[in-house]
Amino acid sequence: MSNNKTFKALVVEETSDGKFDKSIQTRNVSDLPDNDLLIEVHYSSLNFKDAMSASGNKRITREYPHTPGIDAAGVVVSDKSGTFKEGQEVVVFGYDLGMNTDGGLGQMISIPADWALPCPSSLTLKEAMIYGTGGLTAALSVQKLEKMGAKPSDGPVAVTGATGGVGSISIAILKQLGYEVIAFSGKPEQSEHLKTLGASEVHHRDTINEIGNKPIGRELWANAIDT
Repeated sequence: MSNNKTFKALVVEETSDGKFDKSIQTRNVSDLPDNDLLIEVHYSSLNFKDAMSASGNKRITREYPHTPGIDAAGVVVSDKSGTFKEGQEVVVFGYDLGMNTDGGLGQMISIPADWALPCPSSLTLKEAMIYGTGGLTAALSVQKLEKMGAKPSDGPVAVTGATGGVGSISIAILKQLGYEVIAFSGKPEQSEHLKTLGASEVHHRDTINEIGNKPIGRELWANAIDT
């Protein structure tokens, strides 16, 4: 692909007075880092870290102008490493994408080839980003619990931040695997939704703080995913 090829991207720029402006701009492929793998992005998901980058948080992104987006699903345009074929569907999560490397909120990204994975055949590109980083994190959390020996017969699993991406998908996965789930959230109006996902009980998140103020107490849950 010619380096003069243009695409659109969300660009965050720092102004002279220390503020940050956001706009959709037309960019050239030559503006991207010179990495092996060039991907045409079809979908990205919106994450808390993207909001931090877009608002100018320099713990996340050191230099601006910058395009956030810590995950992406798309099609390979070219790969100088030979790892992927042109036209292959791939997904990217984490690494430096969207932090200091221009991310998935642009129509093109250029990354090291080892940051990408083939998109699972069971998911479309859109579905991969519907689950997104939150879904991947939830799945890894449940996997870690089971690697530590957790099983449904041990007792209930507490899930905090239950209405968020990681929390809500964790609830659904745990329920499908046969666990009893106790959800904690600061949004009591979402209780019925959380029960639909698979929570047997929903409590306000402040109740955890109340329990934590006691010097010692009885075991309430066998395991927990604390988002």
